Amino acid sequence: MEQLKVDFFVIGAARSGTTSLYNYLKQHPMVFLPNIKELNFFSEVTSNDPEEYEPPHRGRHYHTKIIQALDTYQGLFEAAESKQLKGDISPSYLWEPETANRIWKHNPNAKIIVTLRNPVKRAYSHYQMNYSVGYERNKTFEKALKAPSERVWSGGNLYLEWSSYYAPLKAYYQKFNRENILVLVFEEWVAQREQTMNRIFDFLGIQPHSVDITEEHNKKVTYKNIKVLNALRTRFIKKIVSSVVSQKIKDRWKERLFAAEDVKTSIDPFLKKELEGFFLEEVLKLEGLTQLPLSKLWEFNKAHHDQPST
Repeated sequence: MEQLKVDFFVIGAARSGTTSLYNYLKQHPMVFLPNIKELNFFSEVTSNDPEEYEPPHRGRHYHTKIIQALDTYQGLFEAAESKQLKGDISPSYLWEPETANRIWKHNPNAKIIVTLRNPVKRAYSHYQMNYSVGYERNKTFEKALKAPSERVWSGGNLYLEWSSYYAPLKAYYQKFNRENILVLVFEEWVAQREQTMNRIFDFLGIQPHSVDITEEHNKKVTYKNIKVLNALRTRFIKKIVSSVVSQKIKDRWKERLFAAEDVKTSIDPFLKKELEGFFLEEVLKLEGLTQLPLSKLWEFNKAHHDQPST
C-alpha cells in the first residue's frame, strides 16, 4: 500500500474544543476526517480501556481509538477523494514533545492547528469531566491534584501536566515552518465560531463553507448511578455490548439511563490563584513562542498581585 500523507492535524489541547472542531470541519466537502474523532497514532498513549486498542469496524463511529498499526491508520483514509484534505484530530498530540517529530517525518508540510485554553480552567474542566463520569473518585480538585498519578490518556489524572503546553508546542515550532502552525485561543474562538472556521479554512487553503456551529460538542455531563455505569464498563460487558450496539446508540442509552442534572461548581479561589502562579512562567514563555497576548487574555498578568479576599 502506498503511504498516504495526512494533510493537517488538530493537536489539542484536551478539553479545549477539539470535538467541536472535528464536527465543524467534517461538514466541509473538501475535508475528509475518519469516523474516529481521536486516532492517537503518532502519540504513545495508553488506556485502561481494552476496547480502545481493538481495530475499528468499518462504518462505525468512535470517539477514541489507539491506532497502532500503520496499515490500519492508512485504511481509515481510503475513502477520501483525491481533492479532499485528510485530517487527524487527536488532543494527545500535545502531550509528548516527541510526537511533533513523528508527525514531521510523516509529512513535513502538514498544517498544524492547536487550540489553547486557560491552563487552570482546562485542568479543572478535565477534573470535572473525569469526576462526573466516575473515573475520578476524589471529591475535590485539591485532593485530586495530590493523588497518585495515573499516566494513562483515557481516564488519567495528569491534570496539570496536560495543561503544560509549552514544551510539546515548542517542538512543533522547531520542526514545522511557523506559517504552517495556527494557534487558536479557546476563550476567543468559541465566541466567534463562524469567523474562526473561515479562518481555519483559509489556513488550510480551501474555500469558506457554511457549517452548523450551533451545537456545542463533548459538553461535561454529570452521571447518576455511577457504580452501575462502571460495572457496565468492565471489559467483558463492554465487549458484548460493543459487538451489537453502535457508539451512537450507546451514547444515547447512557444519556437516557444515567445522565443527571449537572451541578455547576467553580474552583476554590485560593487554589485558582495558587495554580495561576504555578503556570505564570509557562504562560509567559507561550506568549513568546506564539506571539499572542495569552497572559492578558487569561488574566495571568494579575496572578502575582491579586489575592482572594478573606
